Amino acid sequence: MEPAIETVRIAVDDTVSLAVDRVTPPEPVGTMVVCHPHPLYGGTRHDMVVGAMIDGALAARWQAVRFDFRGAGGSSGRHDGGAGEQADLLAVLHSLDGPERVTIGGYSFGADVALSIADPLVEGWICVAPVLQVFESFAAASDARAKHLIAGAHDQFRSAIDLRGEVASWPSTTITEMPTADHFFAGSHNAITERMTEILTT
Repeated sequence: MEPAIETVRIAVDDTVSLAVDRVTPPEPVGTMVVCHPHPLYGGTRHDMVVGAMIDGALAARWQAVRFDFRGAGGSSGRHDGGAGEQADLLAVLHSLDGPERVTIGGYSFGADVALSIADPLVEGWICVAPVLQVFESFAAASDARAKHLIAGAHDQFRSAIDLRGEVASWPSTTITEMPTADHFFAGSHNAITERMTEILTT
């Protein structure tokens, strides 16, 4: 049976409402919420790396949720550099009515937003190409819950080796290095999907 796809709108406040896709396989075992890359550089919920992450979640029988940050794609409001996007992610999290298990993550800017949130609903993080530059500190950095980071060896903004040094003190953190990938992961989308599935089924 094919996953069911539903697009809804979620109000964050009086001026911001978000376009949200919920993709639900039969009998999902959890929910994976994925945040997209920087809105000012064309990032939306339809980004190809986000799509690869969604495919990995669905292959693991997790419900997949993706949404447009304020001011991007189908959402209203204006991008404000991070704090507003944190509010967007929290609004999506607290709108969930699926399985109790919830993991959050994202790609690039979206990964940074996800790692800045340590909500009690979340059991862990899966993030692709975090740049760790959007915020001065990241709530996940001192959190004991599991963090899985995926990075390209040739990332122009935060290489895998640089990322290892940056998060060396973070508890419960693993890094998967993709040796042929840069920040944009051209040709490596299937590898992201496979790694996502592996993480969510272990």
